[in-house]
Amino acid sequence: MPAIIYLLFFTIYPTIYIWYMSFTEYSINFVKFIGLENYAFLFFRDTIFRVCLQNTFYYVLLAVGLEIPLGLGLALLLNREFKGKNIVLCIIMLPMILPPVVVALTFRMLYDPTLGLINYFLSFINIRGFTWLADPKLALPAVVLIDVWQWTPFVTLIILSGLQYLPLEILEAATIDGASKLQLFKYITFPLLKRLIFLTLIFRIVDAFKAFENIFITTRGGPGYATQTLNVYAFLTSFNYFHFGTGAALALIMVFINIILVTMLVKIIRGEA
Repeated sequence: MPAIIYLLFFTIYPTIYIWYMSFTEYSINFVKFIGLENYAFLFFRDTIFRVCLQNTFYYVLLAVGLEIPLGLGLALLLNREFKGKNIVLCIIMLPMILPPVVVALTFRMLYDPTLGLINYFLSFINIRGFTWLADPKLALPAVVLIDVWQWTPFVTLIILSGLQYLPLEILEAATIDGASKLQLFKYITFPLLKRLIFLTLIFRIVDAFKAFENIFITTRGGPGYATQTLNVYAFLTSFNYFHFGTGAALALIMVFINIILVTMLVKIIRGEA
């Protein structure tokens, strides 16, 4: 009964209510049913929505595209015995356990154009400092770097757990037959880890798609709309401009895009099985 009550009040009811809100002009003063008008406005008349959609896909592709190979490389390096391995593993996992707000605030200080450590170290090699979060060309990659720093350890941890359960007899037989390390990875290790990597990819795509703290705290979606993703746009639309119906529609659009992406990846995984 407690579980059913929890589902009703914290999952099912909010889901139904956000669907209802997306079909209304919902503000502080009144509620008016308008059907699909919010969706029509977003897809056909709202130019900001298109920019935010583009930023979201750029963020997800760049962040996940860096995290998967970096996490795989770190996992391969850690999948061997060496002195101080446990200490190194703890240090690498540290970013993942830090609160996202703390990470975002820390990077906001690091990116400071006058007092930030990043520009300070760049000055040692005669590189003039950048206005990381104020430059429209640099702001989104700078925010992506925060995500990569914090969540690459997550990818490393999952892939490392898969590496440690690979069948050793197959690897040993291939080594005896004269296979090089590159051949072992290409023909044995990677094919055996492929489904696990796809699963990690799904987790990271879903999580990166709803990234909020590191963007909102560092740039609030600026400069202009350079770092404004769908999640940030939904928040600003709802709680800054009080267009709750449009914000609800944005949230549901994000859900549908996630469902489509995950469904495609699951079909790929099943096709590889």
